[in-house]
Amino acid sequence: MDKFKNFLGSGFGLGLMPIVPGSFGALPGLALHLALWWAAAEFGWGDLAIRAGCLAGAVITAVVHYWLTPWAQAYWGDPDPRHFVLDEIVGYLFVPVFAFPIVKFEYILLGFVLFRIFDAIKLPGARYIDRNIHTASGVLFDDVVSAAYSAVALSAVMYFYPQGVL
Repeated sequence: MDKFKNFLGSGFGLGLMPIVPGSFGALPGLALHLALWWAAAEFGWGDLAIRAGCLAGAVITAVVHYWLTPWAQAYWGDPDPRHFVLDEIVGYLFVPVFAFPIVKFEYILLGFVLFRIFDAIKLPGARYIDRNIHTASGVLFDDVVSAAYSAVALSAVMYFYPQGVL
């Protein structure tokens, strides 16, 4: 059972990478967002469908996160284990939920990069939660706060550069 929990909690093994496990671990969230973005374009779905899909993915992943956090903390002996990356997946999935409608592929990638930067530097709010709340909620919500910062920054870029940045 530990192997199965490790597989899920590490983002299908991606969070076990020796360098930047949070960035690799967040990739399933990026993959879901890209799949929804592609499907929306292919089938004529609106932005609301993308947001709803990302929110549903975040909620499902958060449920698994709450189930596995006590196990992960004991397994890795850390209140916020670096290889336990479900919080990164949830956090990234909130970027498209919070941001202006993302209509370009480059903005999806920029949102991912911004999220990883803001999650790493822990701006106020996220820093407080990360340092002081060592429960499953604390492990998760510092990433959600970082997603909010990322969404604001991404929305500003999209507002000022609607034709794209590349």
